[in-house]
Amino acid sequence: MSNDSSGNFALGLLLGVAVGVGIGLLYAPQNGSATRSMLKEKAVELSERAEEFAENVRDGAAAAKRNLEARLPRAET
Repeated sequence: MSNDSSGNFALGLLLGVAVGVGIGLLYAPQNGSATRSMLKEKAVELSERAEEFAENVRDGAAAAKRNLEARLPRAET
């Protein structure tokens, strides 16, 4: 599997989890303020995870670029 399709799968999985958590919280047997508070906490957590995921993708892409550049023959000028 290529890095691009792996990233797309991971992003889709992350979005699916977020939607599932949101729907689950909306149907939870709690009052509105408790549910809103929990949704806010989960949104912050999801945002932090998304930032971490994006950073990991950037780091992986940079490492792949360095690896590819190291393997390519240098053109003599």
